[in-house]
Amino acid sequence: MVSMAANKLLFYLSIAVILSVFLFGLVHAAGVGTSKVTLSQSSINVSRGSSSSLGFTITFVSGTPWGTSLSESPSSSYITFSTSKSDVDPTYSGTLTVSVAKNAPVGKYTFNVSAIGDDPSASPVTLTVYVSNSSVSTPPSVTPPVTTAAKPTNYFAYVGVIFLAVIIILLGLGLSMKKKFVKSANLAMLVSVVLSLAAAAYLLIYDSLLRNSGMLHYDILIIFFILTVVLAYLVYANKKMHKTALLVLGSLSTLFVLAMFLDAILGLPLTSVSGSLSYGFNYLFGFGAPGTLSLYGVSFAFTVLLLSVTATSILSLFQFFYSKR
Repeated sequence: MVSMAANKLLFYLSIAVILSVFLFGLVHAAGVGTSKVTLSQSSINVSRGSSSSLGFTITFVSGTPWGTSLSESPSSSYITFSTSKSDVDPTYSGTLTVSVAKNAPVGKYTFNVSAIGDDPSASPVTLTVYVSNSSVSTPPSVTPPVTTAAKPTNYFAYVGVIFLAVIIILLGLGLSMKKKFVKSANLAMLVSVVLSLAAAAYLLIYDSLLRNSGMLHYDILIIFFILTVVLAYLVYANKKMHKTALLVLGSLSTLFVLAMFLDAILGLPLTSVSGSLSYGFNYLFGFGAPGTLSLYGVSFAFTVLLLSVTATSILSLFQFFYSKR
């Protein structure tokens, strides 16, 4: 019986390792690189209610080329941008069109233009837009108007409220029901484990910025994925290792949650890109807001990962301490 159980465990471990290696190779094949943005001119004159164009080039620098597009920040209700090409493998050139609303205040507007996607640029280039009443050949001399604030926003406050609610609800139910809650906790933990694995897989596949600028964190996420699969198998399919696996899974999940908050506080993994500690929270919980370097899907996956791993931590440790020995 012991030999059969050991062979079965070895088989599932082998499958988990093979799948993880395949996933790792698939993700890296999706393109890991850097690029550089060049504009044909650093400033442009546009009259109110009209548009004007300039050329751009996204030059491939290193790594593996993959889909890359232009991004402009901060956002403005008066000035919008459109490109002739987007989500194309660098190196490539195109046209950037700047459109100005009829009610735009006359003056000078400054924007950062960056390459985003799987081959992001290390630093943005500056584009100055001079808005005038009519087309002129030289920039107008006027007092700059008040523009949209460039400070990125994030939604950590909302995520934090949900995070605290998950902890309070699970601890409240557990402490009030104790042993009666063990069976429900076992099923609920299965759901939380599946959600965390799905979120981790999404980030491994689609979070190109994590691959490019936070390789250590990317590798840690792979290790977390593998260990979670192995420990989940031991919890649900191996009676002899059930209790030990619950303790290890709970401890691992707790450490991972603390690591996510530490990453956000220290600005990781984006300090090499932004040089600002605030970008940790903006990136993890920006949900695609301008200037955050985040994408909605990536922030959503990080949020699901944070909440599901928190639930796994509480539910697994609760089962370890209250289930029959």
